[in-house]
Amino acid sequence: MNAVVESVRSLWVPLEGVNLLLPNVAVAEVINYQPLDIIQSGPDWLLGSLRWRDQSLPIVSMERLCGLSLPQGGRGARISVLNSVRAGDDLAFYAMVTAGIPRLFSADEEALGPSMMPTGNFPETVADCVQIGSEQALVPNLEIVQTLVSEVWKGLDVQSPED
Repeated sequence: MNAVVESVRSLWVPLEGVNLLLPNVAVAEVINYQPLDIIQSGPDWLLGSLRWRDQSLPIVSMERLCGLSLPQGGRGARISVLNSVRAGDDLAFYAMVTAGIPRLFSADEEALGPSMMPTGNFPETVADCVQIGSEQALVPNLEIVQTLVSEVWKGLDVQSPED
């Protein structure tokens, strides 16, 4: 019998103190870090906004959304623009600050190994924690992350009239 090997083209995304593993199709573009427009009235994970392709995007800290410390933002930081995972959502894109350039990774059962998810240590925004070689990576629940970002973004009404 021929075995079917399933592999998901993924991105290994470096954050501060942790890594994320995302499906490659989730990331629309990676751009150089640039100063953000600060939003005073949002939650601590909403770092600000940024103009990208003639629209205002919310910029989030995945570290905070995953229950970790706020990033300090250092040399080599980038902004990864994420595609919507929710059909029909008004928020087609949002972005996160990364500690470097994401790299391609083929995620399959052999490469990932067993789940390392400790019970109750992460919020619902984290779907899993996997061990890859000597490093661990969080797998975010992009549906829940986008729901949170979309609800906050809509409530702040920071989008400009040309959006």
